[in-house]
Amino acid sequence: MTSHHSATPGNNADPAAPSPAAVPSSSAATTVPPALVEALDSPESIAAEVSVQLEAFLAEKAAEFEAISPDATAIGDALIEFTRGGKRIRPVLLWWGFQLAGGDVRAGTDTGTSADVIAGLAQAAGSLELLHAAALIHDDVIDNSDTRRGRPALHRQFEARHQRSGFHGDGASFGVSASIVIGDICLALSEELFERSQETLGERRSARELHGVVRRDVMVGQYLDVLAEVIPLGDARIADRAWEVLSFKSAKYSVEQPLLLGAALAGADSEQLKEISAFGLPLGQAFQLRDDVLGIAGDPEATGKPAGDDIREGKRTVLIAETASRIPADRLEVLAERLGDPDLTDAEVAECVGMISASGGLAAVESFIADKHAHAATIVDTWAGVGAAPGSPSEAAASARVRIGPAAQQRLKGFARALSYRSS
Repeated sequence: MTSHHSATPGNNADPAAPSPAAVPSSSAATTVPPALVEALDSPESIAAEVSVQLEAFLAEKAAEFEAISPDATAIGDALIEFTRGGKRIRPVLLWWGFQLAGGDVRAGTDTGTSADVIAGLAQAAGSLELLHAAALIHDDVIDNSDTRRGRPALHRQFEARHQRSGFHGDGASFGVSASIVIGDICLALSEELFERSQETLGERRSARELHGVVRRDVMVGQYLDVLAEVIPLGDARIADRAWEVLSFKSAKYSVEQPLLLGAALAGADSEQLKEISAFGLPLGQAFQLRDDVLGIAGDPEATGKPAGDDIREGKRTVLIAETASRIPADRLEVLAERLGDPDLTDAEVAECVGMISASGGLAAVESFIADKHAHAATIVDTWAGVGAAPGSPSEAAASARVRIGPAAQQRLKGFARALSYRSS
């Protein structure tokens, strides 16, 4: 097998290059210099605003479910609990995308006050949290995962409800069925909350198109992930497939697309969207690559998942692909036999982790993360260097469509490092 040494997919389309579908071109580039963004709102304040809007919306929906039937109360309760807390990474990035494109969170618009803008932006960000929740609920069913964020996965919670209630039939089947339905409801509510944000902020076609792209990509990425898990480790295409899953299931909708959606809500032109994409996608890839490393050798206290969970689930990640391209044939046979076996002992998982590390696969992925993080950091520095005199080292920044001050630069770079290395 040939080794896949590139830090980006080796197929015909490089996801680092924005595609027409990824970056709607409804607004043409303009020659007006972009506004300087001195600072970005703190993640904590953004998370608080989003949580208020999201909980109010879900409480409203829970009341509607209960009005249909008292038995449907469990749906609203489950969704409120499942979406509560967390770091709100996608909402934070959507909010920052809005600000990076020149959107003023505290200024009113023709259609509303500053409070309306904050509420509308929080609603749009909350819609991404609901999309994320739907994906996680379904992902746990697909992977037969027992836990999520240190708690029982939703299908396990409903399995336990079945047992406590003395229902007839198979409890595990009931849990799976309930979670599939609740995931579908969550997906529908994501769309409804985004529509509400459009009523508050004002209709923007590019934002609506991007919201559809986010939903499409995460679903297609989920299918590609399911497909990848049945591909033999010896398949020469496994690395390209792993990069497709990484980019479309996670990297885009976790980082790049929230930034783009927020920028589109602010009325970003096509050049601004391309620049933001050039920052967001490599950062998203670094973020997911780090998740892949943690899925193999992460601390259960930090990840909320058992150690080596990705091995037991049979994930064909970039880390596994890089290992498969380097490992001796006899060791590859052992790894292939164990990958996807839910009954592996801790000792067998530890041996697999040792093989992955010894092969050089782990070092390769760490190198990819460093490269992706460095690329994103360079874009941030370019934005901070806008306005430099022609001929200076920052000349390339003079045509940038995003301009930021030192405080915004520091916040973006700190956040990028936290995503890439899970540092505080």
